[in-house]
Amino acid sequence: MQSAVKHYYNVNKILMSKLGTWPAQSIFAKIVLPTIATAFIFSFGFLEFVRLSEIWKKLTEDCESCIMAVLTVLCYIKLFVLVLKNKNIERLLSLIDYHWRVFTHSLEVQIMHEYAVIARKMTISYAVMIYSLMSLYMLIPVTPQLLNLLMPLNQSRPRKYLYDIDFSFDREEYYFSVLLYSYLLTVVNMTVFVVTDTSYLILAHHVCGLFAAIGYRLESLSSTISLNHHVQDAKVACNKYESTNYDGEIYRELILLLRKHQLSLEYVDLLESLFQLYSFSMIFIHFIIMSLLGMQIVALMDRKGEMLRYVSMVIGGFVHLLVLNYPGQEIMDHSAAIFHKAYNILWYRMPRRTTQLLSILLYRSLVPCKLTAGKLYVLSFQNYASVLQGTLSYFTALLSLR
Repeated sequence: MQSAVKHYYNVNKILMSKLGTWPAQSIFAKIVLPTIATAFIFSFGFLEFVRLSEIWKKLTEDCESCIMAVLTVLCYIKLFVLVLKNKNIERLLSLIDYHWRVFTHSLEVQIMHEYAVIARKMTISYAVMIYSLMSLYMLIPVTPQLLNLLMPLNQSRPRKYLYDIDFSFDREEYYFSVLLYSYLLTVVNMTVFVVTDTSYLILAHHVCGLFAAIGYRLESLSSTISLNHHVQDAKVACNKYESTNYDGEIYRELILLLRKHQLSLEYVDLLESLFQLYSFSMIFIHFIIMSLLGMQIVALMDRKGEMLRYVSMVIGGFVHLLVLNYPGQEIMDHSAAIFHKAYNILWYRMPRRTTQLLSILLYRSLVPCKLTAGKLYVLSFQNYASVLQGTLSYFTALLSLR
């Protein structure tokens, strides 16, 4: 990767390197690190599926194993997207660096810099949030020991575990080994979540910066046309008008903006093709997990402590779905803004050949760019609100049937 990518996305580079998914890493790291992560996820999934087969007839009473098994599938999909689509990610990062060499106007560089900094802050904020929540979750096993020190009883409190897994040996005897395994598994799973989601965020936010840069150039072009028109009117009024070749300058400027807009559209197409099936699988799994969580919450209404754990998982699911829909909405808004800014240009003061170029830009930006989940679900805030409303209605229906 070149200097622009290394400079603005060094945090993402560090995160992706932990899983061996950074394109510039060695082949050895790209093989060993994903294999280790896959082994951890597979072992957990296998144990959960074994437990699931044992309690199959009691699923209505306990959906925990089913929820964990589905979450394992979700982690697999996220990891496989990073590994199997690594060439596509490398292509997008190379295009990002190429865009920094093409968008060289001072105003464009400033805008792209601002959007890259915002993407960096989003990456850091999301990673801090996920790892902070993970740390709180990992305190569950040590809670009894802390309570024994702060509020001792006549007998020691029973030990707690992060995951209710049936090993082939006595968990109490190998408690610390099981605890270490659970901690390592949690760190691997959350790292997969952070790396995939932050990569998706920065790749999508970059094209928003491209559209914003093009939009500001269109606004400045409109101001230039208006200023030149007033200058010409003043010269004509003073009988001192001299012909100036403003039209050729505006024509060349529009050609450059058209080419840059085409580069942006090609980038969106590549981004859409990369995350299309991934987004669809995430939406599909979201509905399954929310249904299972709803059943589990209803079953644990009388046990508030355990119920809060699953309520927090529901909130986490909504946050994850928001992260999935947010870039799609941003791309829609920024691409639609190109049409409005191009339409507001003083086109009636341009020569015919220039207005023809402008009509091409208007035609290409008439329909906003979209990110979809399998061409069936448009990633946007409107659809996110619909899913949120539907899920809450589903939970209400489950409570009424209890």
